[in-house]
Amino acid sequence: MMSRQGQAEHVPATNHSPHWTGDSNVSNKICDKSNLRHFYKRIEMHAYIFEQGGGWIKSSKDAIYISAKAMKITWGQDPRFWRWVQVSKDKLPGDLAKDELGFDSVAELVQVSWLEATGSVDLASLKEQLSPSKTYQVIFHVKFKVDAFGWSKSPVMLLLVSPDGRREKRSEMVDSYRVRGADVWHEIRGGEFRVLANAAGKVEFGMLDVENQRWKGGLLLAGVTIRPKN
Repeated sequence: MMSRQGQAEHVPATNHSPHWTGDSNVSNKICDKSNLRHFYKRIEMHAYIFEQGGGWIKSSKDAIYISAKAMKITWGQDPRFWRWVQVSKDKLPGDLAKDELGFDSVAELVQVSWLEATGSVDLASLKEQLSPSKTYQVIFHVKFKVDAFGWSKSPVMLLLVSPDGRREKRSEMVDSYRVRGADVWHEIRGGEFRVLANAAGKVEFGMLDVENQRWKGGLLLAGVTIRPKN
């Protein structure tokens, strides 16, 4: 899928952000002697494990946490359209602010006319974390700045591909979240799925607006949580 950004069409389009596919410091942090004891304790308790996405996808019992750094964001490398903001733990949404996760950045949308942020998780390695008897939901964690613009007439398409291949999509006017409050984290439901009996397959999700070509900005994306439906 090719991106179009008005006058910036000469910039090579990309549907991924390789700069954020991993953190070379993750293994160093684990191997540090001062951290080994705590790391092994977490493993023994089946608490948090380093699974996928270069350390930016982590899991606990019945939940998966995906940092925005593990997602594919069109134009995510171009600071004219997106920029990456380092934040303290207390500035992250509750799900992603846990000490064990170590997440420290959010993606800030400066301005685009082509919004495309997608991600996926391979469930094969999470057999002990997820239960086939439960329904799980995908939650996008977003925030709108006070000066956010372009959302009132820009519906966002939320896509989900379940492990069994079932596809789900729905359109939502996310401007309603902006109206509820700026500079606070909102949870946008991205769909639901059930885990296969053998926990095989992959779940894919996305938040897109690639049709109306309206310019928009002022949105922050912290990441995604996959957790049991209440």
